[in-house]
Amino acid sequence: MSKQKSAIYIQAFEVGPDCYSISIESLLIIYVYGACESEYINLRLQLVKSPLDVSVKLDGSPLKYSIIDNDLPKLSTYCSWPIIIVENNVIAGVSAVARQIIKQSKNENVQHLLGFRGSCLMACSEVSVWTMFCEIDMPQGLKQILKSLTSDNSERIIIPKCISRFEFHLKQPVRVHNMYKVARLSNKKISTDIPKNELNLEHKYAEGPTMTISDMILYPCVDIFFKLFDTHDLQEKFPLTYDWYKNMQKESGQQVDVVLSLGSNQLDISIDDNFIKQSLYKSDMSHYKIEKKAYTKQANIERGLEIISLSNIEVLNSNSLYGADIEFNWENIPPELNPCGGSLPEKRADRKCEQLESMVKPAMKIVGDSIFTIVDFCSGSGHLGLLLAYLLPKCHVILVENKEKSLQRATERIEILNLLNVTVVQSNLDYFCADFQLGVSLHACGTATDLVMQMCVKNQANFVCCPCCYGGIKKCHLLDFPRSQSFSTLKQLTYKDYLSLAHGADQTHDNENAKTKQGYLCMDIIDTDRKLYAESFHYTVLLGKLQPFTCTNKNNVIVGIKNI
Repeated sequence: MSKQKSAIYIQAFEVGPDCYSISIESLLIIYVYGACESEYINLRLQLVKSPLDVSVKLDGSPLKYSIIDNDLPKLSTYCSWPIIIVENNVIAGVSAVARQIIKQSKNENVQHLLGFRGSCLMACSEVSVWTMFCEIDMPQGLKQILKSLTSDNSERIIIPKCISRFEFHLKQPVRVHNMYKVARLSNKKISTDIPKNELNLEHKYAEGPTMTISDMILYPCVDIFFKLFDTHDLQEKFPLTYDWYKNMQKESGQQVDVVLSLGSNQLDISIDDNFIKQSLYKSDMSHYKIEKKAYTKQANIERGLEIISLSNIEVLNSNSLYGADIEFNWENIPPELNPCGGSLPEKRADRKCEQLESMVKPAMKIVGDSIFTIVDFCSGSGHLGLLLAYLLPKCHVILVENKEKSLQRATERIEILNLLNVTVVQSNLDYFCADFQLGVSLHACGTATDLVMQMCVKNQANFVCCPCCYGGIKKCHLLDFPRSQSFSTLKQLTYKDYLSLAHGADQTHDNENAKTKQGYLCMDIIDTDRKLYAESFHYTVLLGKLQPFTCTNKNNVIVGIKNI
């Protein structure tokens, strides 16, 4: 997707000549765009009729941009803005859009911002501490401040915990992949015999001694933060953040042209320091709490099982598959869509074929003769979505995936097969907002299955989901657990009990293992909670199995049909 003509789309409210009110997320993208100098990307502003809920004023005079009317490409409506469109692909999310801007920059000197092996902010916010902090926590913290400052009753401003957390992070030891190589740049005598914590690498930037895209995204937020309040006072409270900020001002060579007119200096300011005392590095061992291992203790699983058995919740699962009567023959499928025609080992390819066939059949039965928009969530390289696009040529299929490399492989296969009914969306699930009638997901890990179901319920769309990695279930800024009211009202069932059952669901080994039967029961319990959640929104929900059961240990299929 690199070095192709692209366009960034943001919404703006015009407040004067070359002056616009924009969202915090749009500001971050415009800052990266201005710093990276790309002749391949056009910046397009859609003027809205009323001010955005929480916004800042931007001086647009230094920018090259065009105003667009309401005649937008359909692609641009698939995700919440800001987005970037590259040919027939749309990319959403601050981190993903910023990464694409850097990749397409004519300034080769900014490529290092993508970090070690180009992996900085590549993972989605559900799994990456850094992406969550840069893309969600810091912008939300700034919005919290701006809301307080514009409130008529505001006499006391609370500095959000994200600022304190960043300050704490800068105090912690640097943790980067190539620590010894980085350390030798300043001292060639350093050997691998020296412990990493004695290398004395300093946090000149957010992720160590080198500037990355994280710094570029965080800087506009921190810049506004220091402009809003008394800098000298904040310098004492957040000295490392202030040093980082001044260094960024000097090194980035670009200012954030934001207009601020809030008289906040007279307000009483307090600091929210109620945060988990951990660095923002995923490799920080303090993230791995010993109590997490308790979730797989047999006693904890048995407690959860007993609570469910004593409740009035009926845990059932059929061994059948909805749509099993649908005709399907792999001999009629092009080799590019057949796992057996690829590089997978024979046994694995055969199992993949069985999984795909078991997902395609219920999807085809739901669609029938209708013309649906079908979304393959967490699509990977499109094994399921592209197969449906081929079998249902009247339907439009959207692949939604946050991994760029997976979608590159999908795009190559789309071109080879000349599939004209497929759109590729690189986006986290919470940014996707297109209308659709059927959502499918094959082995969406952990909470991803719940996000898919929640997205389908929101759109009143049917769904076919095969969950995976039950032990990866956890609360996040988009979801709470348990999912259903029936489970939530069980007074004895704590969140930890629920997680114990979820971890127990991953103990589905071979038939000879003593815990396999229990593991499948735990799977059925978690999926019963999901079933009851969807049924509360007027769905008919069927729990079944992939055929044959042996094609994978994670073989539950949840089919939801929206009642009209």
